[in-house]
Amino acid sequence: MQQRHDTARIGAEFLAGDFAAQFDDPAFRRAATRFDAAINDGREHAELGGPALYDFANRLFARELRRGLGERLRDGSRICSKRLVAAYLDDDAVVLELDIRARRPDGSEYDYRAPVTRGRTSADTDEVLRIPLQRLRDRLRGAAMLAAGIEQAGGREPLLAQLRRATQPMGLRGPQGAAR
Repeated sequence: MQQRHDTARIGAEFLAGDFAAQFDDPAFRRAATRFDAAINDGREHAELGGPALYDFANRLFARELRRGLGERLRDGSRICSKRLVAAYLDDDAVVLELDIRARRPDGSEYDYRAPVTRGRTSADTDEVLRIPLQRLRDRLRGAAMLAAGIEQAGGREPLLAQLRRATQPMGLRGPQGAAR
């Protein structure tokens, strides 16, 4: 019983966060389901390598892409944005490439491309990150499952309310026997 309570609490905390808010968008939920079916179930989709996939991936990995923002580069510039633009299969791993926008001290901006690195830095010693393909598949499957749960509940807020109710201690009753 305690484990179910803890799971509901953790789920509620996750759903209340900024990252889960993007699941309010029906198009994002449909993309999660569509790309999961294409990548994990082998269903063919024409846009699998196109802009729609990268738009979805940038949202799905938004938390990770924020790491390193504001970092100072060797030329004194600071990283102001990062966007996933390419993915390359390397045996059973994936290497991701970013389009990075940096702002010079004079305020001018420039773009450059670089692979995602293990420490998410631009240091020469930071090695290129090879993400196990299964880890990406699992992340995508989780997004599709979350999208399905939100659809089934009628939205993120109703699902969040269900989880919060599940975290309430049993047996506490208010006036007229109503649960508090």
